[in-house]
Amino acid sequence: MLQELVIKVPAPFVGRTDIEGPPGPMRRLQSRLELFRQKRTLIPDAPGEAYSWTDLIPLNDELFILAFRDESLTDAPDDVDSESRYIVNLVRPLVFPFLKDCVRIGELALRDNIVLAVLDNSRVMAELELHRAQIVPRNGSIVLGDSARDG
Repeated sequence: MLQELVIKVPAPFVGRTDIEGPPGPMRRLQSRLELFRQKRTLIPDAPGEAYSWTDLIPLNDELFILAFRDESLTDAPDDVDSESRYIVNLVRPLVFPFLKDCVRIGELALRDNIVLAVLDNSRVMAELELHRAQIVPRNGSIVLGDSARDG
């Protein structure tokens, strides 16, 4: 019986082979992710998107979290689209809206090829390689690992 499903995206950003590292890229990533809370203001007419993000919570200098907030059922009761948006939010892997918003809101540059691994405990159930254009049509301009700015 499947108890937990984990989707890992080990190196989605241009300029970094991982997300851990020097404080410069981590501060840059944190500042860009803090913009996610303003999604409704920055992307007011995102069709079919019924979600938002919580505030970024720093756990220490190198680790912070934010949570996906499903808002598909908070619309008016006569909204016929809310049920389909709920289903989309339920079955779509969270990594897709996260990476999309990294570009649209955070202006972060993603790699051209992004590898996803679906894990059940320690067993790899599936590996997928996607082209960035399958997730978001245009790329961001901010490179996390710009060595001239790290430090």
